[in-house]
Amino acid sequence: MRKNNFKSNSRKSSDRNFSKGAGKPASKGGGGGDYNPQRHKSDKLTYPKSWRQVAGTHAIMELINTHPKSVQVVLLQTNFKSSAELTELSGILESKKIKMEQKSEAQLQEICRSHQGAVAFSDLTLEFDYENASWENNGLVVALDGVEDTQNLGAVLRTSWLMGVDGIIIPEDRAVGLTANVHKVASGGAEHVPIHRTNQFSAPFETLKQAGFWVFGLSHKAKKTIYDLQIPEKVIWVLGSEDKGLRGPTEKACDELVCIPQLSPNASYNVSVSAALALGETKRQWSIKK
Repeated sequence: MRKNNFKSNSRKSSDRNFSKGAGKPASKGGGGGDYNPQRHKSDKLTYPKSWRQVAGTHAIMELINTHPKSVQVVLLQTNFKSSAELTELSGILESKKIKMEQKSEAQLQEICRSHQGAVAFSDLTLEFDYENASWENNGLVVALDGVEDTQNLGAVLRTSWLMGVDGIIIPEDRAVGLTANVHKVASGGAEHVPIHRTNQFSAPFETLKQAGFWVFGLSHKAKKTIYDLQIPEKVIWVLGSEDKGLRGPTEKACDELVCIPQLSPNASYNVSVSAALALGETKRQWSIKK
């Protein structure tokens, strides 16, 4: 039975980049066009930096459905009434007495280029409280060792939500955080999967190992595949950055390195695809054991 292994945390995410196991590196903006207060100062939007920026209608609706009291304001594009989806969203906001503000296309694009006409601000961030988590039967954790592309983190969050992942561990530095575009790609996943940020994976790994977890790193250098592995009831899947893979210290912190079969030794799966394959095989094996 899965427990809620998170606590509220409103600290600011460090949304910087570095990008093996996945597609092409992100641009300097993290791939999402996130809010830069130095640009267009006349149109500057001033909201607390600790508030999460959630872009995209699906992500905003999931935020409203799961944590409505955390929503401080929702920005709608000035011509939102021309969109049936945004008009429906405005009606929901009005019925729940959530503050709305109309902003120009340029202002919304300063937060997220592909905003879909709406951006919400939430004062709640889910923190993966692995130290105080109680585990029964199965436990499933993902660690991303320096993923910098917003599309990849968003896709991993979305898959993790649907696969029942208990929490995600990512670095504080040289890795993308919970940007507006990450929320849009995750389509609500960020409201269900808590995140812990640390530059030293050894500490959370050791704590979770003491709770019965096994740590498996995905690496093209491994000989054993995920299909050869008898996946235990508590597992941490570790995936490397888009261009360099797992760092040396992270590899050493893993109990074993495993790979996903592929035809070409010179190519690699996208990191979000790798995560989906590993999580899918985990759930498949667990279902057989029941």
